[in-house]
Amino acid sequence: MQEFLDRAQAAVGDDGRLRLGRMPEWEVFPFERDGLRARPLTEYADPEPDRRRDPADCRTCRALSSAAQVLHTGDRLAVIRPGATSLPFVANVVAREHELLDDVDDDAHAELGRLLARTYLAVQALDGVGNVHITKWENGSGHLSVNVMARPRGVLQLRGSNLPVWADMLPDIPQDEYDARAEAVRAALA
Repeated sequence: MQEFLDRAQAAVGDDGRLRLGRMPEWEVFPFERDGLRARPLTEYADPEPDRRRDPADCRTCRALSSAAQVLHTGDRLAVIRPGATSLPFVANVVAREHELLDDVDDDAHAELGRLLARTYLAVQALDGVGNVHITKWENGSGHLSVNVMARPRGVLQLRGSNLPVWADMLPDIPQDEYDARAEAVRAALA
């Protein structure tokens, strides 16, 4: 939709950038407004680049071959965890095969719903979890992955859509603590 980009370009200021919008005023926004500015918009890309990547270059495919990272295996999907995290817990509901959400069938869609709900409940039950956020971006690996991220209880500044931004800046939790939580989630999903 070239029209979308044209409309956005018409809204840029004298510096060629969009205004920051309302998000920097949110109490949970991780950056101070002063000095912050939007990047210039890039050119329209149609067709978009293919999101599919070679399975040999896929971190999700590698994680699926690691017993320590696989928390549950279903018919078409699995629950994995990254090797480390700064949050109380992170899990990913992923396709067992290297495919996008666009490619899985109705049975996999039903399994995705059930497995997301079960993973959400297992992560929510962990000690110290205030809330659980579920997201899907799938813009570069070519592998279906839905993120299940735990926000620490009482740390209200990490609420909402900026949780992954905060997570990128925070130090990792101790590995033994993360591993213990992984075993609790694995047991809940069994």
